[in-house]
Amino acid sequence: FVRREMPDKRSNELFAKAYVFKADFEPDHTVEVWAHEDFGSPEAAEVYVRLLAEAIGQQPAMLRRALKHVVLHVGSETAFAEEQAGFFVIYSENMDARIGTHDLQETVFHESAHVAWERAHATADGWVAAQEADQGFITRYAARKPVKEDVPESALFAFTVLNHPGRLPADVEATVRAVMPHRLSYFEAIPGFVVEPADGAVQSDLEPDP
Repeated sequence: FVRREMPDKRSNELFAKAYVFKADFEPDHTVEVWAHEDFGSPEAAEVYVRLLAEAIGQQPAMLRRALKHVVLHVGSETAFAEEQAGFFVIYSENMDARIGTHDLQETVFHESAHVAWERAHATADGWVAAQEADQGFITRYAARKPVKEDVPESALFAFTVLNHPGRLPADVEATVRAVMPHRLSYFEAIPGFVVEPADGAVQSDLEPDP
C-alpha cells in the first residue's frame, strides 16, 4: 500500500491507501493507476486495472499522453476528471456497466478529453465563436453544461468523423456535420487531432509498483 490523493464523490477524505500499477505505453509514456485499498487485494484490483489500461491504449496518442494517472475506486459513481492535475477518477461498477453497453472506451475518451483540452479550449475565443456560429449542441449534456462538457462531448464525435469518416451510421455523421461544422473546423486545426493512419491502438505493459 501507498498513500495517494484519491478524490471520491462519496467522501470529503482526500487521501487513502492504494495499490499502484504502472501501464507503460508506446511511444515512451507511463500512466499510473491508483486502485483503492477497498479492492481488498492487488489481484482483485488488477482485473479492473487491465481493462482500464486496454481502454487507455485505444485512445488517441494526444489523449493518452495528457494523462498522468487514473484513480480507480470500488463503486458505482460516474467518472469525473481533474483536468488541472492531469487525471480522472473512475469506479469499478460503473466500468462494469460501461463494458456491458460497449461504452468504456467512450468514457475514457471523454474524461481524457477533459484533461487534454478543457483548460486550453473550453473558454477560448475561437471555441466560443464556433459554439455561437453552430447554434446548437451535439448532445443534451453538452447543452446543459456548455462550458464544462461541450468540448469533450463534441470531441468524441469530431474525432470519429474527421479520422474515420463512415464509421458512424450515415444519419449520425450527417447530424454531426450539420450541427457542429464550425466546431469540426476548430478541432481539425488542433495539432495532432487528425492523426496518421498508423496512430491506432497501443498495447500496454502492466506491472504493480512495488
